[in-house]
Amino acid sequence: MGIFDESYSSIDLAKILGIHRVTVTNWIKKGALKAARTPGGRYKVTKEDLRDFLKDQGIPIPSFLQIEKKKLVVAVDDDDTILNLLENFFSTADMPYLYQLETFSNPLDAALFIGDSKPDLVLLDLLMPQLNGFNLAEKIKQTSPGTRIIIITGHATEENLAKLRRYRVEAIMAKPFGLEELKNTIEDILMTK
Repeated sequence: MGIFDESYSSIDLAKILGIHRVTVTNWIKKGALKAARTPGGRYKVTKEDLRDFLKDQGIPIPSFLQIEKKKLVVAVDDDDTILNLLENFFSTADMPYLYQLETFSNPLDAALFIGDSKPDLVLLDLLMPQLNGFNLAEKIKQTSPGTRIIIITGHATEENLAKLRRYRVEAIMAKPFGLEELKNTIEDILMTK
């Protein structure tokens, strides 16, 4: 892990703290907030240094800064529109600080990645070419039993739901789904892990 992994720019900090970036830069220049400089001359503040600064200043520490490691979420869907929607969703508000999202339109590539990385959560479509969601859910539960699965499908038929019970998936969401509902479902599932 490099020095700039899990670190924040002055612009990031301004968004996080709800202040102007010049204020952040002034804290850094005065030595109140410890920061390193990138080769391009920008300031970067590590997560630990930010937590220490906020604690010293009596500023409430946002919940995502109290998390030691981001949760790895893998999205597998042959529909690029859904993957783009998820990428946009995971880049908003505090989502990028809580989760690392990896997306795959090819379920075979996803299976290899999941087997190697053992993600915390997989968002999985059911009907895909090459390897369907049923088979992939079975493989995930065999190779990475701690990985949680949310099925996101446009085919939530009684027959499909009955088949999914065998794979112990944590949730099934029908397309189209609401992003707030997805966020709440993800939080509920990963908080109980």
